[in-house]
Amino acid sequence: MAEDQTEVESKLEELTLKEESDVGSVGNEEATDLLIKHPLQNRWTLWYDNPGKKITSQQWQDSLKKIVTFDTVEDFWGIFNNIRPASKLTLGSNYHLFKEGVEPKWEHPDNFKGGKWIVTIKGRGSMLDQQWLWLLLGVIGESFEEENEICGCVVSLRKSQDRITLWTRNAYNEAVQRRIGYRLKRLLEIPDNITVGYQIHSDSMKRHSSFNNRNRYEV
Repeated sequence: MAEDQTEVESKLEELTLKEESDVGSVGNEEATDLLIKHPLQNRWTLWYDNPGKKITSQQWQDSLKKIVTFDTVEDFWGIFNNIRPASKLTLGSNYHLFKEGVEPKWEHPDNFKGGKWIVTIKGRGSMLDQQWLWLLLGVIGESFEEENEICGCVVSLRKSQDRITLWTRNAYNEAVQRRIGYRLKRLLEIPDNITVGYQIHSDSMKRHSSFNNRNRYEV
């Protein structure tokens, strides 16, 4: 695994429990302390939707379902290991992971002036699942220096190509967004010769679509 992935995992490992053999080697009081869950810096909510084709905005909102909210390392792994992998979702559906209180909607106050970095993935399978996990670990592990800019992330399955997006709060701060974009590429091990684009939500709202919009920035 590359250096950036090791860095993300090492941050989370600092929070996780010791191996069962370690727990067994200490007294009951110490073992109880080791079993305490390890909190994340933020609370996160996992959402799911599968709206189908050619639906209205209201129909999409009706299809959006909140699955669970969590705030510890242990709860994250318990959820991740027991839900369907992203690559096995139905075409047209999405997983959304957002900070608690931030709905995965363009119109939400935390997203309204923001946008998203978009990573497209051709060939559904282990690559999609791997990069989605790396991004999840990156956001909940506060791997981005501009942590307050991060709203959430989405994985979307589509017929032509799947994609992963990272949503940020302020689309018009170019310097910050470019730093996030470069960090995203390193986190997902995207080669330098592959371009990742950033689109603003206001364009999506005008077109009622998040696909095929022009990129405001590229890295």
